[in-house]
Amino acid sequence: MKKRISYFLFWISIFTLLISNTSKGQINYKHFIFAGQIALSEKNYTEAIRDLNTAIESKPDGFEAYFLRGIAKYYLGDYKGAAGDFSKTVSIHPLYTRAYQYRGIAYDRMFQYQKAINDFDYALKQDPFDSQLFLARGDTKMHLQEYSKALKDYNQAIRLNPKLGEAYLNRGVVYHILKNDTLALKNINKSIRLDYFNVDAWIKRGMVHYALDSLQESLKDYNQAIKIKPNYPFIYFQKAITYLKLKDTTKTIRNYRKVVQMDTTNALTYYNLALLESMKRNYSSALKYYGMVIQINPRNIYAYYNRGVVELELNKPWYAVQDYTQALQIFPDFIGALVNRSIARLKLGDTLGAKKDEKKAMMLVAKTRGNKAATRAILKRYGDSSYFNKVIQFEADFLNGEMKKGRIQFKNINIQPLPDFFIVYAIPLSDSLYQSMRESIYYDKNITQFNAKNAGGMNLFFTTKKIYLSNRNYNKIISKTAEKLKNTDRSDWYLLKGILFDMKQYFAKAIIEYDSSITANNKNLFAYFNRGSSSVEREEELFAKKQYTQSITISRSNFQRKRNYGEIPEPQYSKAMADFNKVVLLNPQQPFVYYNRANIYLRLRKFDLALRDYTTALNLEPKMGEAYYNRALILLYQKKNKEACNDLSKAGELGINNAYNVIKRYCTK
Repeated sequence: MKKRISYFLFWISIFTLLISNTSKGQINYKHFIFAGQIALSEKNYTEAIRDLNTAIESKPDGFEAYFLRGIAKYYLGDYKGAAGDFSKTVSIHPLYTRAYQYRGIAYDRMFQYQKAINDFDYALKQDPFDSQLFLARGDTKMHLQEYSKALKDYNQAIRLNPKLGEAYLNRGVVYHILKNDTLALKNINKSIRLDYFNVDAWIKRGMVHYALDSLQESLKDYNQAIKIKPNYPFIYFQKAITYLKLKDTTKTIRNYRKVVQMDTTNALTYYNLALLESMKRNYSSALKYYGMVIQINPRNIYAYYNRGVVELELNKPWYAVQDYTQALQIFPDFIGALVNRSIARLKLGDTLGAKKDEKKAMMLVAKTRGNKAATRAILKRYGDSSYFNKVIQFEADFLNGEMKKGRIQFKNINIQPLPDFFIVYAIPLSDSLYQSMRESIYYDKNITQFNAKNAGGMNLFFTTKKIYLSNRNYNKIISKTAEKLKNTDRSDWYLLKGILFDMKQYFAKAIIEYDSSITANNKNLFAYFNRGSSSVEREEELFAKKQYTQSITISRSNFQRKRNYGEIPEPQYSKAMADFNKVVLLNPQQPFVYYNRANIYLRLRKFDLALRDYTTALNLEPKMGEAYYNRALILLYQKKNKEACNDLSKAGELGINNAYNVIKRYCTK
């Protein structure tokens, strides 16, 4: 059950009083605290984190900034990061009750229920008359299935605040769990009277009506919920299963389709659509939906299995064999897949393979059941996909319908590593472009010194963002610096031209200019660095062209894929690696070169070496969010989710917004 924390924002206003007591010297701190408050009130949580980061830099012992940043992280689904900020808050201000309360809520969302209870208990010792604290502790006790204790907390919350609709709602849910639906409906009705626009109350009453087979009443509640929150996929999902119970498959499918229109990564809904389309013998649609399930979760054993069933119905045994084989790679003792693969192999004339599958299936059934007489009947049941349809349970993430500018975790993205750093020329940027880029602009000691002293007046910085250079700006920069550099430093002149060609995406031309720069000065760090980055882009460009000419369309962006490119050799990036190694030799304290070299190791699937270099980059530049993000993806691939989620939280804090999408998928289960 999802916990509501809408009352967080109420407490933001109290900081007006708190901040007024800070010293007059902390002008920047107060400014960025207020800016963070405004962003929070507008639900622009990523912008709030940026402002609060600045406040923390201005005043590292300011507990307010950590507290507010914790709230922003919570709303972005980064519960671990939120708990960390609330912990920092109480380390600075040990008596600040709200931080314990909200840390408890964050722990609850991470299923660390005892830690949550400890925080609520401590907060209640400080403030035993706070109804919200009893409500929060009751929720955690309900999650612990301590229903009688949860009821006591909800009762106390209501005694302290008889108009607390959320307490009536959650008490109603507990009564429903305890099979007392009369009291359940009475409490939920009271909750609706107190807060008519609480969409969760309408949905939960609809679910109680559904459980009681009052299906028309259930639909009325869901329709009212849609009026309040029309873009909430979960409501349409509930409507769909209600229509399914009414045996109205047309309306069931219509509502499932509404779900996936709003939530394109909802595997459960795609799977249910596939089952319904199979039942209606719309096999092409069923195949499409099973394909979507597999695309979202390549290890979904049931999608492979049931897609194989459809392929057998379509007399495509070769494809069926492939899908059953995939299912068996995930779970080698999957009896149903063995039975059906045996059938598919017989259709292909593979008698030996079919017998082998049948023999293994019978052995497994006999072993697990211990009843040889019933073996063939059991085989038949295991070979029937409807058996599995009844026992399959999925977990689905339903968006909350608030995909606003700050709620980046609900954005649909392709999860892939962030690109290499380039050194770019600081052309004038619009305010909006600068705001989107400001956390991706980096300097190191060498580039800062270069910007201060170079004869051409160049201003350079490191970034992974693409800044596209128009012909007009190119000509303007060239004419501005030509006379200054041509007669003073030829190496920097060629370096400038190489950088500008990179910004125009002319990587081959850029490499030629970097070659000339290095010929003029064989210790030009920046030329080696950008030549390495340009070489990677050039090799990727040539590889893509070869793929295109041979009609190979598998994306290289997913480094988890196994090599599957026919006879086309993958890039080895030897030239780029040589350039990056040269930079390390000339300046071993340069963090961005380790990041770029790690990206090459990642492309080559040398994950341990990639992790080593990302870690070195972070030791040298602790605010490099890109390195945290890419390191996290490798850790996820290695199933080290705890370490990965720590890195993702840090990446999000440092401005890598895509981190919150990955957190939502892998760190909140």
